[in-house]
Amino acid sequence: MRPGILDLIERDGTVPGDGGYLIELERRGYVGSGSGRETVGTGRGSGQFTPEVAVEHPDALRGLHEEFQRAGAQVLQALTFFATREKLTRAGYGDQTEAINPAAVKVAREAARGVALVAGSVSRTQLFERERPSAANHARDLLAEQVRLLDDAGVDLLILETFFRLDEMLLALACAQESGLPVIVTLSFRPTTEASSDGHTPADCARAMVDAGAKVVGANCEQEPARMLPIVRAMRATVDVPVAAQPSAFRTTDEIPAFTNVAEFPDELETIQIARREFEEFGASARAEGIGYLGGCCGCNASYIRAAARGLGR
Repeated sequence: MRPGILDLIERDGTVPGDGGYLIELERRGYVGSGSGRETVGTGRGSGQFTPEVAVEHPDALRGLHEEFQRAGAQVLQALTFFATREKLTRAGYGDQTEAINPAAVKVAREAARGVALVAGSVSRTQLFERERPSAANHARDLLAEQVRLLDDAGVDLLILETFFRLDEMLLALACAQESGLPVIVTLSFRPTTEASSDGHTPADCARAMVDAGAKVVGANCEQEPARMLPIVRAMRATVDVPVAAQPSAFRTTDEIPAFTNVAEFPDELETIQIARREFEEFGASARAEGIGYLGGCCGCNASYIRAAARGLGR
């Protein structure tokens, strides 16, 4: 029997995860960025980086999973980011919600070949960005439905990621805990690195998530490794559970420390791509920094995961 994610972290200190899927698959021509149909980054439009590739081009998705595993990933995330029914409906795929989620898990499981763990990815609904907390009940229903679909599909754990607001993250965490699956929870900090979108510091977020039952907490996306490091340090100094980090591979600035807010997003991201060396350096310092789970997010292809694994000495 394969050890679970918490067992791996306890045994190995730092577990290498995989990288980003949607932007990489958009670059390869399988996913739409939505830039021709909406103001990207607002959460208001449709067709922005949705995961229908799981049913339309499963071979392309499987191949990317395999690249990440060959690069050293011990966890493969099923491509179920933005796969709640409401988001898929706005992209024209709502009636395939029950197909897309298990199909993505199946593809990841095939690529894992019984070696890597398979995680279900659950992300923000975008309802809070449009309707604020009045959307809580609707968001809870959507998140609970997706968690049930992923649990039924047989994932080994859940990764809750790219939540901008702590209140929505806590809703998702409550839904995830009902499954009984291990859960990694990572917030994204935008527009600043000092607080979540609803005004809570990284340390406060970490405490709240642990108090709500999280066993691994951290940050993902928006920032490159060096800029994400102070965020996870603040979390690590506050809680006694392992910390997770999944940085993006795009350069940000002090003025705009979130890559989805820069002018280059989404169609000129190549101009702000960082060097893979930064992921190798991040991997080398991961254990000293108390990072129990180290993966990548947007812009992070297999070369970055290989560099991080090299930094870990794998």
